[in-house]
Amino acid sequence: MTDPSAKGLLLVMIGVDAAHEAELNRWYDEEHFPERRTIPGFINGRRFTALEGTPKYLATYDLDSPAVLQSEPYRKIAARTPWTERLAVHFKPSVRNVYSEIRPPVTRGAKPSGTGLLLVAIDVEAAHEAELNRWYDEEHIAERMAIPGFLRVRRYVALEGGPKYLALYDLESPEVLQSAAYRHATGAGTTALTKRMQALFKPIVRNVYLQIRYQDGPSA
Repeated sequence: MTDPSAKGLLLVMIGVDAAHEAELNRWYDEEHFPERRTIPGFINGRRFTALEGTPKYLATYDLDSPAVLQSEPYRKIAARTPWTERLAVHFKPSVRNVYSEIRPPVTRGAKPSGTGLLLVAIDVEAAHEAELNRWYDEEHIAERMAIPGFLRVRRYVALEGGPKYLALYDLESPEVLQSAAYRHATGAGTTALTKRMQALFKPIVRNVYLQIRYQDGPSA
C-alpha cells in the first residue's frame, strides 16, 4: 500500500526531432509549465537535457503526494490543449511515470540541487527486492554521498510505468561524474556487494542530465 504521506514525483521523458525542438521548448515555457505551476500540490517543475542516455528531454515535477494527480485542479488541465495535440505527434518516444518516495531524501548542506542530475532506474526479481533496498540504505547511498559534488539522493517506487525503482542523484554539475572520486567509486572501489547487486539489475536505465529550467509551484 502506498504511504499517503509520501512525496510524489511525476516524470516525463520526451524525444523530438530537431525540427520541433524550438517549439517544444516554447510549449514548456509558455503553456505547459505555467499550467502546472497553478496546481495545488505541485512543489516545483524542472527540465533537463540528456548528456548521456535517451530520450533527450526530461521533466520532473515534485508533488506533495501522488494523489495530486487525481485532484480536480489537475484533472481540469490534464486534457490536451490544441497546441499539445499538435506537438505531441512529434514526441518519439514519450514516457510518463508516476512515483512515490520510499525513503526520506539524503542531503548534503543547505543546497539540495545543482545543475546536474544522475537518474538510475532498475528492476530486480521480487526475491531480491528486500536485498536491493538494504543495499541502498546500508551501503550505496552513503558511498555516493561521500563523493564531493553529490548533493542529494532520493529513491522512489513506480505507481505507473517502469522500471519499478528509481534513484535520483542531484549533483553540483554533471562534471562531478568525471571526478577522480566518482571514477574510483565506480571502478576500483566497487564493492563486492555492489557487483552482486548490479548483476541482478534487469533492466537498468542510467541517464545523465544538465538542468535547463527550474520553476517553483504553489506548494514550494
